[in-house]
Amino acid sequence: MSVSPLAEAADLPVKAPPQVVPVASWTQFYVGAGLGFDFATGQSNLAPIGGPAAFNITGLQGADLGLTAFAGFDVQLGSQFVVGGFVDYDWSRQKSSASIGAFGINFTATMPSLDQAWTIGGRAGVLVSPDVLLYGLAGYTETKLDNWGFNFTQPGRPDFAVQEAKLTSRGYTVGVGAEYRLANNLSLRGEYRYVGLGSMTTVDAVNGAVWTTDLSEHIVRISAAYRFGQFGTATPAAAAAPVRNPAWTGFYVGAGIGGDAIAPHVAGTITGGLDIKGAGLGGADIGGTFMAGYDRQIAPSWVVGVFALVDIATNGGARFSASAVGGDVLASDLAAVQWGWTVGGRVGYLVTSSTLVYLLGGYSGTTLHSVSYGFAGLDGTGPTPEYRGATFGGGFERFFTDTVSARAEYRVTHLNTLDNLVAPNFDTLSAGGTVHTLRAVLSYHLPTR
Repeated sequence: MSVSPLAEAADLPVKAPPQVVPVASWTQFYVGAGLGFDFATGQSNLAPIGGPAAFNITGLQGADLGLTAFAGFDVQLGSQFVVGGFVDYDWSRQKSSASIGAFGINFTATMPSLDQAWTIGGRAGVLVSPDVLLYGLAGYTETKLDNWGFNFTQPGRPDFAVQEAKLTSRGYTVGVGAEYRLANNLSLRGEYRYVGLGSMTTVDAVNGAVWTTDLSEHIVRISAAYRFGQFGTATPAAAAAPVRNPAWTGFYVGAGIGGDAIAPHVAGTITGGLDIKGAGLGGADIGGTFMAGYDRQIAPSWVVGVFALVDIATNGGARFSASAVGGDVLASDLAAVQWGWTVGGRVGYLVTSSTLVYLLGGYSGTTLHSVSYGFAGLDGTGPTPEYRGATFGGGFERFFTDTVSARAEYRVTHLNTLDNLVAPNFDTLSAGGTVHTLRAVLSYHLPTR
C-alpha cells in the first residue's frame, strides 16, 4: 500500500524556530554630561605697540576642573562599526595668576585661560565587543578665553588696572575615547582631546599695548550618556552575552593608569624684600594606582566598601618661564604629583547585577615632585613635604568575568596649606592646592564561594 508524499511530510519532526534575544544596537540619539580636567600650554606675551615683547610666558599655563554637556547621535554599520555626530559645551575653572611685590609696590598679572567653549564634530569607532566602543573624533571648536589682566599699585600714585575683553578663538579638536554600555540606555565614556586654538592678538590703543596669545588645550573627561529609543535588534540566542554571576561581597586588589592635574597656590617672601604669589600655574602628569579593598552587598541594589590605594606619577619635565625686558624674571618646574596615598570608603548602586555606579570619600597624603626655580638670578630647589587633605569622587565598575572587573574613577583632593616651608632664598614660603585624578583600574576579586 502506498503512502502519499503529503502523509510522509506530515510524519516528519518539526524543528522549532531559533530563539531570539535582543542585543545592543548603537543606532540612537543621546545626551550626557561629564567632568575631568583641562590644562593649557603655549606662549603669551605683552608688547608696547611697535616695540619688542616686554613680558613673555612660555609652557604649561594652568590646569583645573572642567565640566561638559553634550548631545549627539550614532549609527551602527554592520556588526562592528559605529559613526556619529555630536555637539558639546565645555566650562573650565582655569585661573592662572602671578604677583610680585616689593617696598609697597605690587604687580599682579592674570594670564589667558579657558572660560568656555563649544565643539561640533563627528566620531567613528570599532566595537571590540557588543558593549565596548573604541573611537576617534574630530571637530570644529570655538572658545572664549579670559584675557590678560594687570594690576599695579604704588604708594602715593593712583592704582593702574587693565582687564582686556574676553578672546574668541576658532580652532580644531581631535581626540580618542572609549565608551562602555552599562545598561540598555546608559553608557559611560572616557575621552582625551587636543584643541588647537591658534594665535590671537588684542591691540589696546588706550594703553599702548599688544597682547598675543598662542595656546593649546588638553582635555581629559569621564562622562555619562543617556541613550534614547529602541535599544536592540533580534539575533539568535547564541550571540547573546554570557550570564555572569559576580560576587560583590569580598576582598579585591587592583592596578590602574590615568592622569593627574594640580592647581596650586604659592606665596612667599624672597630675600631682599620681594613678595611673590602664584595661583593656578599647575601641571599635569601620567600616573598609576595600586589599590586593595573590601566590599559588601547590603541589599539587592546597594554595595558599601572600604579601600586603600597608592598613586604614583611623573610630570615629564614640564616647565614654566616668564621673561621681561632685560632677561628672565622667573623660571620654574611645574608642581606635579610624585606619589600619594588615600584611605576611604565608597557606596554604590547596582544598575545591573554586574555594574556598579558609586561615590567615594577619604583622607589623603600627597607628595609633589621637587621644584627647581630661578627668580631674578636667585636659584634653588623647593621642599617636598607631604600635604594632607580630604578626597571626594565617584565612578563606575563593571565585571567582565565572575572575578575580574574594570572601573573608571574621578577623584579630587583638597590639599591643606602648609606655612613656614623652607627653601633657598625664601624668608617665608607657604603652599597648597587641589589635585584632580582620573584613573582606569582593573581589579581581581578573591573568590568567596
